[in-house]
Amino acid sequence: MFSILHRALGRAVSNSLHTRPLPCRHLSTRPFLHRAPSPIHQLGSRTNTRLFTSTPRSNHPRPYPHRQFKSNRKPPFLGFLDRISENAVFWGIITVNGVVFVMWTLSSQRMKQERDPTAYKWMMENFTQSWRNVSSGRIWTLLTATFSHENVGHILFNGFTFFFMAKPVLSMLGSRHFLFLYLGGGLVASLASMGWNVIIKRRDASSYGASGAIYSVVSFLACVAPTMTFRLYGIIPIPAWLAVTGIFAYDTYSAVNDKACSIANDIYV
Repeated sequence: MFSILHRALGRAVSNSLHTRPLPCRHLSTRPFLHRAPSPIHQLGSRTNTRLFTSTPRSNHPRPYPHRQFKSNRKPPFLGFLDRISENAVFWGIITVNGVVFVMWTLSSQRMKQERDPTAYKWMMENFTQSWRNVSSGRIWTLLTATFSHENVGHILFNGFTFFFMAKPVLSMLGSRHFLFLYLGGGLVASLASMGWNVIIKRRDASSYGASGAIYSVVSFLACVAPTMTFRLYGIIPIPAWLAVTGIFAYDTYSAVNDKACSIANDIYV
């Protein structure tokens, strides 16, 4: 009797604790991994293209901003001078000074031997700077006078100075800026000399020489590298600052004792 009641009670408790399974209508009939493709995937499969990818690279270089900036820059003033080699500028200036010196020598010999001052007068009108030449319209004499030497000592001193001191400055500045410095220094020296003669001395004297142009080159070198040592005439070591002082002293002495003005006055009279 006791065993029958125990079995009945155990079945009732187990039935009350048993969980019923969920009905089949609550489960999805479609597998989770086989959902229908979204419209964006359909678009990608139809057009045969990959979405969210970069465009293929082209064989041509891309127009980077720095390349466009360089192409839009204006060319420098007289930029073609940079295409001239430094050796051509160096030896070209020496050659021009030498040719003008030969012209002075030939015209002077002709005037002395043949008593014909025509060639010498032409040299005075085109290769010396003076107020007479400038007021007559020969403005180019302000520059041509910087390539003009009549005295042997004068051209040798300027020539050796240029030969030993121009190359470092030429390598620093390049052809274009070196020509600006050389010709600009010669032009300023011609204007200063003409102003000194007309305003201070109150006389129209002719002058010439490359001292002003060479002095500007040497002064630049003395400011950039004052302790740089050179061998004057290939023998005497001399610093740049002392070379500037020596050239200035020599030119001052030459200006005080220059007799070219009396020759010029005799030719023009």
